[in-house]
Amino acid sequence: MPAPTPSALLPAARRLWLAGGRYLWLAAFMGAAILASLKIGEHYPFSHFPMYGNPNPKPVDYYFLTDSRGQPLPVVELTGDTAPKLKKRLNTELNDWGFANDIRVKSEIPLDVRARITKEILDATVAQSKHRGTPLPDRVQLWRGEIHVGGDGYQETFVMEAGN
Repeated sequence: MPAPTPSALLPAARRLWLAGGRYLWLAAFMGAAILASLKIGEHYPFSHFPMYGNPNPKPVDYYFLTDSRGQPLPVVELTGDTAPKLKKRLNTELNDWGFANDIRVKSEIPLDVRARITKEILDATVAQSKHRGTPLPDRVQLWRGEIHVGGDGYQETFVMEAGN
């Protein structure tokens, strides 16, 4: 079989270029969308956090730090991390321990283990703030707030998880 001539290759190359051109526009659009989302960041409506919580009967929880008098501390300014990141770090450690010990529900983790892990997270957060040059007060407490929804509206409860 003889080799194709350059003029015979031209229509095939043109068809390939036109087909690829469709994908080129798609790739350009996707690249622009990715760059825009990175530039916009965590501003409504382009946030990766859900706008609405998962509606279920269980309480919604969050974590925050206070000084020894119970006054909330500006976590981001002092540690560089947000309160949700503090919760994620704690949940990750609790889940890791649970999976390593064949416990799939965090509420079944023994209280002494939970207290130890929570204290380790608090100590790491205090160390992180010192490393940044924005130390936390000498006495810091890690609190869990829970928002309960009932027939009479919202109620909030607080549980001190750890202190130093």
